[in-house]
Amino acid sequence: METEIEQQEDSSFSNTETNGKRPAEDADEQKSFKRSRNSDEMVELRILLQSKNAGAVIGKGGKNIKALRTDYNASVSVPDSSGPERILSISADIETIGEILLKIIPTLEEYQQYNGIDFDCELRLLIHQSLAGSIIGVKGAKIKELRENTKTSIKLFQECCPQSTDRVVLVGGKTERVVECIKTMLDLIAEAPIKGRAQPYDPNFYDETYEYGGFTMMFEERGGGRRLMGGFPMRGSRSSGDRGFERMSSSRGGRGPMPRRDYDEMSPRRGPPPPHPSRVGRGSGRGRGRGSYNDMGGPVITTQVTIPKDLAGSIIGKGGQRIKQIRHESGASIKIDEPLEGSEDRIITITGTQDQIQNAQYLLQNSVLHLLGHED
Repeated sequence: METEIEQQEDSSFSNTETNGKRPAEDADEQKSFKRSRNSDEMVELRILLQSKNAGAVIGKGGKNIKALRTDYNASVSVPDSSGPERILSISADIETIGEILLKIIPTLEEYQQYNGIDFDCELRLLIHQSLAGSIIGVKGAKIKELRENTKTSIKLFQECCPQSTDRVVLVGGKTERVVECIKTMLDLIAEAPIKGRAQPYDPNFYDETYEYGGFTMMFEERGGGRRLMGGFPMRGSRSSGDRGFERMSSSRGGRGPMPRRDYDEMSPRRGPPPPHPSRVGRGSGRGRGRGSYNDMGGPVITTQVTIPKDLAGSIIGKGGQRIKQIRHESGASIKIDEPLEGSEDRIITITGTQDQIQNAQYLLQNSVLHLLGHED
């Protein structure tokens, strides 16, 4: 079911006509990269969107999405979901899909401040995992050619979306170049049959610990109010439970930050979480009461701890396995924010009963100490 986001200001599609044509200065660059495309062939494009952008695509009373369907004789849908992601699905011939994208992109929240379509943007395509080879090519030749000829950045995430066989292809660059790249990709994968089981991604199974290239809720509700980047001070106004993390920072003896795991690396399949939660140790964290109670009894509270960003990997673990285990064992909700620009810290927000929070802090500290013990 498609829903209208009433709080979002309606951003109607502009009347700017592109007719699928590129500016003259770009035309010559594209001559060497021709596509053998059947313009009448119907294909489906699936784009991963932030849920907040669904309203821009749908419009008030469905105005925008109805216009797209009528004007382009295409199937366009944005099914509802309970998480931070939705899937924009467009079924039409490839050229028409390109024209529709050129209409939609400027209406997305992050690009509404621009006039026209001459700005940098990013889109996330969903493709079946068996089709990745069609985009990568032999020894990466095809993806290199795509990057060079469309002058875009392309990142194919190794891990599938949660509980699916879909992988994310992130394409970035000038709007028209991104659309041109996507059209070429659609042409490539249209000729390749899907192999193996097909389980399309359902955004209701969103899991922020999977490194699949999706969006995140890490900057959503914190302590009862929406706080975006910069909403919390990096020093001070924190729970006392993070002091141990500061000591761990200095114990690294001046070592440089650990290498960050690249999303293109192969991620192992996750095993099931431990069958029973274990209550081990006690921490010292306290947070703000939220006035509610959970199934374990006691008020649900929120606290925050700050860690050096180069220690985050020891808490997240390979493929997010360690943080999932800590959540399971402690029973607490744990979110790790991305570092602020220019900051060396990351904020961890822990929500649960006092007992759950204390257990979570103990397990988090153990993860960092385990890493430091191996490095010494």
